[in-house]
Amino acid sequence: MLISHKHKFLIIAIPKTASSSIRRTLVSLGVVDERVCPRPVHKNEFKQHGTISEAITEFNKRSWNYNDYFKYSIVRNPWDRYLSFLTYYKTRLDFYKNNKPLNNNQKIQKNQIIRRFNNKTDREILRDLIIQNPAQSFYLVDSNNNIIMDRIGQLENIQNDFNDFCRSVKITEQLLLHKNKSKFTLSKTDLYTQELVDMVMEKEKWVINEYGYDFI
Repeated sequence: MLISHKHKFLIIAIPKTASSSIRRTLVSLGVVDERVCPRPVHKNEFKQHGTISEAITEFNKRSWNYNDYFKYSIVRNPWDRYLSFLTYYKTRLDFYKNNKPLNNNQKIQKNQIIRRFNNKTDREILRDLIIQNPAQSFYLVDSNNNIIMDRIGQLENIQNDFNDFCRSVKITEQLLLHKNKSKFTLSKTDLYTQELVDMVMEKEKWVINEYGYDFI
């Protein structure tokens, strides 16, 4: 979640939708006012991957009118998104194998990832990830289950969508700062069984119907 009071925007960062690239780009411009925490210590802190419903709750506590803010988010092909979770965790596991000095959060994550991969195939882990992670629509609906975002872009067209966002909030258009890609290349067609394809189709009905996403 990213908030700018000067430029009046609120960005809901759905995991694995290039939210890190958007955060790095906007933070580098100095236009982000609210610092969010990956693991909030206090209940009233904004969450890095908080939902629009959680944001509204925190805005109301502070007597901020969320309707004054341009609400923006990015979605992506859901089958690619769950595969991206798997790639991320494999990359982190590889990082932790190097036995570098770790801070407390990294130690917690290392133990979680080791447990996740313990005696499981990539396909089994992918299935767990589909079950455990919320659908993209979960992040975008208010307490009445309505989508209230002002603009929802697509990762598949992210630079153009981000340019439109910049124009909407009166920020100079910026080239997104991307992280280096993972060295792990996973095949969607090799890992997904028909059961897993159908699981994603059922779970992600909204984004599939709204944006016409297909497995291939």
